[in-house]
Amino acid sequence: MDTGSFTIGADNIRFTVPGVTLPVGYHALIQRYFHHTIPSPGEVEMAINAIEDALQAAPQLHTTPSRTTCADHFLKEIATVAGVSARLTQQDIEQVFNRVADVIAGSPRQPGEFPADPAFIGYLLIVRELSHHLHIQDIFLTLNQPAFDD
Repeated sequence: MDTGSFTIGADNIRFTVPGVTLPVGYHALIQRYFHHTIPSPGEVEMAINAIEDALQAAPQLHTTPSRTTCADHFLKEIATVAGVSARLTQQDIEQVFNRVADVIAGSPRQPGEFPADPAFIGYLLIVRELSHHLHIQDIFLTLNQPAFDD
């Protein structure tokens, strides 16, 4: 069984299985929705709605494998925050998302707890929505970026 791979770029998300590109990326979310380094709850909600809209516009993504691979730098940072190195589960992603959501809601952020970078937060929102809506259970971190034709 082909596990496929994906990459979340600044302006799009690309999947190998199925071969789909979505016109949403972490930089696009920042530019359109985030107005603070740590976005507000309303900004996050609007960004999540945009991600969900992009996912709904591509019904072929319902065939995305539940196990996939990715080599993105931000995914590796999420793994570090979650305390794992080679494989992120849906639960690992939720754990990091929930902590970031607590900070967005007003809890103090501990120094070094997670990157206070809007790009990291935008990326985290996307990967969380992918795992949730596409039922991706495991993401195996790889060393090299998947090859995509531009």
